Amino acid sequence: MLKLDTRIDLNFQKFLSWWSGELAFLVPKPLLKLLGGGRSRLVLSRKEEGLSVAYFTDEDVRELGLLPLDENATGKREQLLAEHPDLDNAELILRLRPQQSLTKVFKLPAVAEENLQQVTAFEMDRLTPFNANQVYYDVKLLDRLAATRQIRVELALSPKKTLDSILDELLAFGWRPERVDLETGHDTLRHNLLPEKFRPQKSRLPKIVTLAAVAVFFSLLLIALGFPILMNQRLVEELQSQVKAVTKVAKEVQELRENAEKLSNENGFLLQKKRHEPSMVDMLEELTKVIPDQTSLNGLQYREHKVIIQGQSPAASSLIERMEASPFFKNTSFVSPVTKDVSNGQERFQIASEVVNGRFSEKPAE
Repeated sequence: MLKLDTRIDLNFQKFLSWWSGELAFLVPKPLLKLLGGGRSRLVLSRKEEGLSVAYFTDEDVRELGLLPLDENATGKREQLLAEHPDLDNAELILRLRPQQSLTKVFKLPAVAEENLQQVTAFEMDRLTPFNANQVYYDVKLLDRLAATRQIRVELALSPKKTLDSILDELLAFGWRPERVDLETGHDTLRHNLLPEKFRPQKSRLPKIVTLAAVAVFFSLLLIALGFPILMNQRLVEELQSQVKAVTKVAKEVQELRENAEKLSNENGFLLQKKRHEPSMVDMLEELTKVIPDQTSLNGLQYREHKVIIQGQSPAASSLIERMEASPFFKNTSFVSPVTKDVSNGQERFQIASEVVNGRFSEKPAE
């Protein structure tokens, strides 16, 4: 069943390695060897009775014998290389026996994949009898377990004392391994435990050739992309001039439109101001009409479309009805309780009302 939520692993390094391996047969063997590819392997194995030597090619495997590591070991090595000139370009690999190394397969959380080496170093003393400072190790991803969000990895290690002694012994007799792997029963190279201090400096020629090829590729790509542009430069210039002309006209039209909108907004603002803002003259005139002659005012406040009047009247409650009947006032009510002045018998009042523009109200003034 197709799972659309499965993470896609885009490992470009593995893809390029596979791709280069598939195309390697197209490259002449002398050139392939010059670039560092297609090399045969000379495999060494340190045994108690001496050094086992085997020669691995794409076609077959040849056992070259067992060389004793004594005072004649250097001469035996030179004799072997003289009898087999094709060994000069072979990749020299030291394979550790099970007594000299340890492998372990275990599981880790999937998030540990990004820092696999560091996580393994932290877990080394739990997984093995050693800690990370006592061994040379390498760890490889074997499988991703999506169901449990885990990964399955393989750890290969060798104690530093064991591997250092073997490498020092080989160097003393002229052997300089380029890789340290484990005997796993097959010819596939899985790990490399060779310490940094023993690793030979890689040839810079393959890197230089690769960079040169990349530079040539991008140069040809730029030429392929730029040639049509150069051929049609005149057409591009004509189109640019036409675009400039059209842009100028469009800019003028846009300016005219903006000016028209600006004038319309200004006119609309004045109209809205006239329609919604009440006129003070109209409000005062309307107050003189709705307030009877027997009523006197001793205070008037206006703020934000609201007027508050204070005064005395023989019948203060009738003022609410008279003001509500006017198109200039609405929501009229007493601000404070009505009290009676004992000196003249009139009622003291304080009334608040919302002022509207009576000229444009729903009930226009006569």
